[in-house]
Amino acid sequence: MNASKIAQLVCALDESTVTAIEQAIEQGIDPADLLKNGVIRGLEMVGEKFASKEYFLSELMMAGELAENCIKLIDKHLPEDRGPSRGVVVVGAVQGDLHDIGYGLVAKQLELVGFEVHSLGVNIPAMTFIDKAQEMNADIIGLSAFLVSTIPNCNEVLEYLRDMKLREQFEVIIGGAETSQEAADAMGADGWAPNASEAVILCQNLMKRRSQADVAHR
Repeated sequence: MNASKIAQLVCALDESTVTAIEQAIEQGIDPADLLKNGVIRGLEMVGEKFASKEYFLSELMMAGELAENCIKLIDKHLPEDRGPSRGVVVVGAVQGDLHDIGYGLVAKQLELVGFEVHSLGVNIPAMTFIDKAQEMNADIIGLSAFLVSTIPNCNEVLEYLRDMKLREQFEVIIGGAETSQEAADAMGADGWAPNASEAVILCQNLMKRRSQADVAHR
């Protein structure tokens, strides 16, 4: 049993996935590998099937529940101390959006590479993002919008930040099935990612930019 097989089981919505992960851990397979290249990759494959209309919302919900059970198991075997934080991220699904699969993947991937992540959940009002970001002294606010109808609620967060003179304080990124780079550019976000892996790279690059800006201002 390896991470690639776990990914296939997740994608197939196979209920034996949790048992397979238990066996893999007993065999000494790296839990982080099982998470990243197994469960998370499997969910990305589910997302690809959804995009191609091979899977529908019911399959997405099943995959999310299966993955949640898998992640709970794997989390017990991951090291608690992952070194110094590489940045602080507040992330969640915007108001009106009840889907947690996408942003949940991003949150877990970011944690794996050393970010401090605060997941807010789903259907989150704009001011809740801002209040939490201020409370945690966040570097990045991540906004997930799964539906076309909820994309404007990402823009609402940005508008509030501008009105409150806080826009320069945070990097703001968006993601979700119906979002795009064009949508991110139109609302003035700092970035967009098509999947969890790309979101990690985006956050890492944004943190590098912030560090360089801090040095330049000294």
